[in-house]
Amino acid sequence: MLLRSEALPYVLPVGLVAAATASAGYELATLFLALLTASLGAFFRDPQRESDDSPSCILSPADGKVVEVCSTENGIEIAIFLSVFNVHVTRSPLAGQLIEWEHITGGHAMAFREQASKNARHRVVIMSPLGKVELSLIAGALARRVVPFVIPPKYLERGERIALIKFGSRAELRLPAGYSSVVSVGGSVRAGKTVIAKAPEQDNHD
Repeated sequence: MLLRSEALPYVLPVGLVAAATASAGYELATLFLALLTASLGAFFRDPQRESDDSPSCILSPADGKVVEVCSTENGIEIAIFLSVFNVHVTRSPLAGQLIEWEHITGGHAMAFREQASKNARHRVVIMSPLGKVELSLIAGALARRVVPFVIPPKYLERGERIALIKFGSRAELRLPAGYSSVVSVGGSVRAGKTVIAKAPEQDNHD
């Protein structure tokens, strides 16, 4: 299990204080700080992920719970809420060219609420043979920062790591008309692993 280097500014100070309280004999404080250190480390975990599904299957961009699946005049939208217990490394849902990465200012509503769509966010646009896909990485009440791993123009592999969202957040995926969702509200998904939608070509071959 890989631990992101971004964890060090959080894990190291708390770990050092835990060591100091242990040396001083403060058992309860040491236990609390040790648990906090472990929790912070778990938040920044970055497991290896691979998918054997067809390339025309769209993978989840984030770990978490599906909180919205809806049809629009332009296609479908799928929203995923990431709690503080989920892996917060986000991934590309399909292979394609990263053509836009835009930071948009906004509020900080709780990420599981529909109003979170107006929060501060990073808008990511990927162009692929399956069409243009838009992903919003949204900061919640706790998550105030998105750390990008890639910048456009860049070709993204399917499931490639693209960003880290800190401390509870939301991801919204917008797919063109013709795509079909294969997840429901309340379902759990894993970034780069769970298939959440199928492209029209996939439906035609089933």
